[in-house]
Amino acid sequence: MARPLVVSALDPGAVHVIAPDEPVPGAGQVPGAGQVPGAGQVIDLDDLSRAVTVLRGMAYEHRLHILVVLRAGEATPATIGEVVPAHPTAIAHHLRHLADAGLVRRSRRGRHVYYALTTPAVGDLIDGVLALR
Repeated sequence: MARPLVVSALDPGAVHVIAPDEPVPGAGQVPGAGQVPGAGQVIDLDDLSRAVTVLRGMAYEHRLHILVVLRAGEATPATIGEVVPAHPTAIAHHLRHLADAGLVRRSRRGRHVYYALTTPAVGDLIDGVLALR
């Protein structure tokens, strides 16, 4: 069963675990709730854990570089190796981590393996991360 969290309306840095049958604090009329971003928003711990897995998956320079390459379309590990300055074994290792994080998918066509982003949302995430200054 999902373990919901709630962002406090009075303390935006606080996250409170609530039981599934408890009323959601911050929902409804809470003083100041309209002024605190995310106030009363329920955050599921499983979703939060999944987000951490995804962010960890791309939190390495070569992995992020691979994702940028795949943003342009699917590619083989050899093609990726022409752009990413890493040993082919390291590229294979990074691709496995990216696949485990759900950021890339692999498909086999004959003797060749191709990698691609799993969804357009992954490309949007990459764009968002690269836009941060």
